[in-house]
Amino acid sequence: MRIAFSARFIALPAAAVLGLSLFTMSLGWQVPAVKAGSGALDAQSSELVRLINGARAADGLPALAVDPFLASKARDGAIPCPDDPSKTIAGRAQDYAASGTMSHQLRLCDSASFALSSTMYVSVLQNAWSYWNVGEINLVNGGYGNGAFLYTHDSWSTWTYSTTGNAMLGWESSSSHWDIIMGGYDRIGCGGWASGSTYYYECSFSQGGSSPNGLQAPPTSSPFDYAVPTPAHAPTVAPTPVPVVAPTSVPVPASTHAATMTAGSVGGAEPGSSGASATPTAAVATTSPSASVGVDQATAAPSLVLGVQGARAAATPGGGMGGALATSGGATPSDGASGLAGTIARIVALVSGSGAAFLMVCYLFQVVRRRRRFQTVRRKRRERRQEEIAA
Repeated sequence: MRIAFSARFIALPAAAVLGLSLFTMSLGWQVPAVKAGSGALDAQSSELVRLINGARAADGLPALAVDPFLASKARDGAIPCPDDPSKTIAGRAQDYAASGTMSHQLRLCDSASFALSSTMYVSVLQNAWSYWNVGEINLVNGGYGNGAFLYTHDSWSTWTYSTTGNAMLGWESSSSHWDIIMGGYDRIGCGGWASGSTYYYECSFSQGGSSPNGLQAPPTSSPFDYAVPTPAHAPTVAPTPVPVVAPTSVPVPASTHAATMTAGSVGGAEPGSSGASATPTAAVATTSPSASVGVDQATAAPSLVLGVQGARAAATPGGGMGGALATSGGATPSDGASGLAGTIARIVALVSGSGAAFLMVCYLFQVVRRRRRFQTVRRKRRERRQEEIAA
């Protein structure tokens, strides 16, 4: 009985200390937020194809046909695992969103934690699905949203989503990415996946290939029915004529011999020419993210992270793997602890703290009660002893 009583009094303070420790630790918990609006970005992915073809047309290149098979793998279509072909991983954009990491290498399926293999996705396109010369670009941006954005490349302007317009600006700022976009391909497939306000994109390019699902005509219509502003042209200033001074004739002394005439070319400027080229120099227009119109507001600063990878078929002279991952901008904003998961964590912490406080109160009450009982027993023993002495 004494042993059980002592164990109970040991367990009470231990439970109280444990509960208070859990409550203190929970104050620093970072619970991943519940991602609002997660899922496929089909409209934005189709818009990327339109923008890429528009930029190619502005540079005098033919449009790329849409390859639905490439688009499905770019979004969420199953891809064989490099370490276990009997298993699959999600398509490129969905896998990026799930892991929060972009790479041109496929991740391992049987690894206990996230780990990348040495297998490039472009090699899977060639070896598993019989595509020829292929290239891949990817990008993640956050905070831009889907508001109207005026994208301009050379003399071509169009209204698009803010997220896709800034994606194009990010790719355009990197020569390796732009070389893929302007490369000698004939088909494309783009996919996207949202993880909250963070959007992941991947586009695969190919020159020839199996295309199991055939090819489709690319999109041509802007998602916004806004008029594109006409750029103002600077007025042409007529050049100021330069007066030509007639040369003064100098008398030539008479010669006793007849002059000999030979055929040849005469160098120098024509009379009345100033020597300057009359061809006007074209002004090169530049674009930057700060020139956006109607960009959605976001709590975090927008950011871009992009990558590029290309490969050529083995039969192509000078082929082989090439390209490297490139990044620009800052880190992708994190959502932190918020939403339903964060609320549940706080409730659990509150209950733990309340339980710990209740256990501590019970323990103190038992201690006080035991002490008072012990004092009462001692007082009665003292009184009984005094009565025995007096008797």
